[in-house]
Amino acid sequence: MSRAAETRVAVRSIVLCTTTESDLRRQFGVPTRDGILHGGRILSWIIGESDPVKYLAVMLDERGVVVDLYWDIPTEIPWIPKDQCSSVRP
Repeated sequence: MSRAAETRVAVRSIVLCTTTESDLRRQFGVPTRDGILHGGRILSWIIGESDPVKYLAVMLDERGVVVDLYWDIPTEIPWIPKDQCSSVRP
């Protein structure tokens, strides 16, 4: 399996409301960026250095759980992260 295919499999294994920051760091290493966007904590990794560069970005909740995801999309596409898990939390 090619590196690109392995990366796609790894990204597709991310489950909203379940996958944690620790899980992502084990799979992808240290994030390229760690910051705040629209009030949410965002981690991102470069997942492809072709033209254009592609990124994996996730929004984490206060527990470090992935609540939104952006990946395999050129950087020119804007992303407004939204907590996709707010309606399923107890």
